Amino acid sequence: MEQFFRSPLRRYYEVELPPDHARQKRWPLLVAMHGYQGNKDSMMRVAKHIGDGKMVVISLQGPYQFFRRFGRNPKNFRVGFGWGTTYKMGDSINLHHHDLEAIIQIAVRKYHADPRQVFLLAFSQTCSANYRYIFTHPKAIRGAVAVCGGAPGDWMSNPHYKPSATHLLHIAARQDQFYSQEKNLEIRQQLGQRAASLDFRFYNSTHRFPRKSLPHIRRWIEKLL
Repeated sequence: MEQFFRSPLRRYYEVELPPDHARQKRWPLLVAMHGYQGNKDSMMRVAKHIGDGKMVVISLQGPYQFFRRFGRNPKNFRVGFGWGTTYKMGDSINLHHHDLEAIIQIAVRKYHADPRQVFLLAFSQTCSANYRYIFTHPKAIRGAVAVCGGAPGDWMSNPHYKPSATHLLHIAARQDQFYSQEKNLEIRQQLGQRAASLDFRFYNSTHRFPRKSLPHIRRWIEKLL
């Protein structure tokens, strides 16, 4: 007979503050989340360029760790992080929602972030996770950027999803091995149904964060501040 108990889990994050952080009472917040096999450090390297010294930037690390294999020698294995699998996926979704709200509260209390100017940045796996939160909590997030990711699989069946006040910027890759052109066009149609606004852009890239998109992401966020 399967049972369960709850266990506390430490969550790790990187934070980057504006150079003149002490001069302003409240700052826009960018919460960045890496993709499958990534980590907080790799995502921060991208996110801090988007924040550009004008935002509080936090890169949150996924809760589930595993070994990434490099050859056969275990000494060469590296630790990667993820956000969940199909096994009891509801638990992973709830944990993501809880931790997103927790990190926002920490940023507001500890780093003087503005709760009305919260932006999300996701790559790959965390795109759909953030979309689940945005359309379940339609007034919580000012804007969200999703790169090389998809819409939730339960888009049509989940009764909790509502039209949202969140503005979306979705970056798609033309050579993405996981999301075809046809699939990306379907995602664009889905997101446009419920987002406050949608800027959907294609870049000539494989399934990786296209660095050429960084200037546009910065301009897009600045327009919403």
